[in-house]
Amino acid sequence: MKLLQHLTLIFCLLILTACSSRQQQPDNTNWRQQREKLESVTHWTISGKLAIITPEKKGSVRIRWQQNGDDYHLNLTSLLGTRVMEMRKTGEQIVIIDDKGQEYRGTDAEYLVYRLTGWQMPVYKLPMWIKGLPGDTDYQINPNGQVTQIKTAQWQMQYQTYQPVDGWMMPENITFKGQQTELRLVINEWKLAK
Repeated sequence: MKLLQHLTLIFCLLILTACSSRQQQPDNTNWRQQREKLESVTHWTISGKLAIITPEKKGSVRIRWQQNGDDYHLNLTSLLGTRVMEMRKTGEQIVIIDDKGQEYRGTDAEYLVYRLTGWQMPVYKLPMWIKGLPGDTDYQINPNGQVTQIKTAQWQMQYQTYQPVDGWMMPENITFKGQQTELRLVINEWKLAK
């Protein structure tokens, strides 16, 4: 009987110790505020450089992405300013113009980009990820409430630095790693529509 009481007491103590040592996830008010701000930004423009690395090729382009709600205009140019690729989304329609001026149309941007360039790009998620929003994926944040990492089944994003933009903190250096493609984005300029 005494043995049973001792075991019960030890079991209760172990449970209490486990409960008291369990770390609580911080209630990060900074992250909630940052997320709410970023979700409210639906019209923005970025300019910068994009490195694209695949097993076969490595290259660098200038990027200008203008987001207007669900529609966007993406322009990739060489460092000398010549068009590499231009992509516009209006409603459900995607139009891509290549470096020769040839137009391609469809409704699946990722498929069109891959077909024309061989690059795997998460086009649908990029507007959200560029702003530092994880959506419904795994993510990590820093004490300032900024995303430092996002993980999906196909992509892993690292947010190295942020920059102040009109009282906001917006991503500056982001690395996107996919199975066959790595994208390194350096954003030199953010413009947020008021």
